Amino acid sequence: MAGQTKRAAGRFIIFALMGLLAEVFLTAIIKLAHGDWNMHGMTSPWMMIDYGLLGVVLMPVARPMIRRRVPLALRAAVYMIAIFAVEFVSGWVFEICGLRIWSYDNLPWNLYGYITAIYIPLWYGLGLVAEYLYRKVDMISVALIRGVTAEQLEA
Repeated sequence: MAGQTKRAAGRFIIFALMGLLAEVFLTAIIKLAHGDWNMHGMTSPWMMIDYGLLGVVLMPVARPMIRRRVPLALRAAVYMIAIFAVEFVSGWVFEICGLRIWSYDNLPWNLYGYITAIYIPLWYGLGLVAEYLYRKVDMISVALIRGVTAEQLEA
């Protein structure tokens, strides 16, 4: 059990850091698209919770779906719905705690400013990327726990 906890903690930390980095780069690219060559990307450290949960709570559902040969398009839809659920609940919890990390109030088709339907394609695609990364990150977590390289695990 301790090994599983360490493995989940490793996935949480790696996904949290990857998510922060990806969001900083994405916001920088968006600024560049609007003519801001400074490309100051941004996020909040609080977002580590959402990104970490992606690796610990959301992605473990991938394995059973893959084993059952659930079609890729359906898996992506399940991930998208789960991402929306995590985003909505965490946005609500953050607000209860006095934090407003993000707001989609200015975007169309938003629900209380926590989620917006215009991100459907983004979350659909992100779910597939996360599924691919989950396998790699999980292997790295196991390797770190066992003190070996990922290549040694594959051998």
